[in-house]
Amino acid sequence: MKYIRTAGWDDGVADLTKRLVGELAKGQHVLWLVSGGSNLPFSVQIMSNIPSNLRHNLSVSLADERYGKVGHEASNWAQLMWAGFSSDKVKLLPVLREDLDFEQTIANYNDMLTRAFKDNDVAIAQLGIGDDGHIAGILPGSPAIAETDDLVTGYQSTPYLRLTLTFAGLRRIDAAYAFAFGDNKNQALTSLQDRSIPPKQQPAQILKQLPEAHVYSDQLGDSA
Repeated sequence: MKYIRTAGWDDGVADLTKRLVGELAKGQHVLWLVSGGSNLPFSVQIMSNIPSNLRHNLSVSLADERYGKVGHEASNWAQLMWAGFSSDKVKLLPVLREDLDFEQTIANYNDMLTRAFKDNDVAIAQLGIGDDGHIAGILPGSPAIAETDDLVTGYQSTPYLRLTLTFAGLRRIDAAYAFAFGDNKNQALTSLQDRSIPPKQQPAQILKQLPEAHVYSDQLGDSA
């Protein structure tokens, strides 16, 4: 796991863009899992820098979503599209469907990602880390911290019905690029860097179990 101290998003965006383009240029089929919140405009920027002739081997889905009607205002996917994410020649794998209720959506999301991990050579995730140490939609103390073989889960969390990768789902990722900026992230990031505690207590600790993880922040010292 590598910690990269940087003043802003530029270094991480450049590194993630280079990684995606590099894998696609080698002919690899790539699954890119994106996140909501502050990641959204940078996902749009990264996508705009992926050459059109490489996009046919790229699949894009979400690390977490908020349940509701397709296109509802809190949907991570809808916000990504509204932000100008280019879908040209890319295989899009949205989570929400109008014909599925909450439990059916969980099952469909799990089946969709099971196929996506199987059909792609490389899985790369773009993630955020919360000031409480959460990652994807796995909040500390929530039902999502339970260990399960399922790749995704869903649960009620004020004010959203959340859908998220589980720890098992995150462990299927080949490389994670996580971003956390601001003084309010200092405590969570210091704990992540300096302590080894169970992911059930601090979900972001799951990054240490992945084959490759990069954390970009203005709060951490450089280390490897």
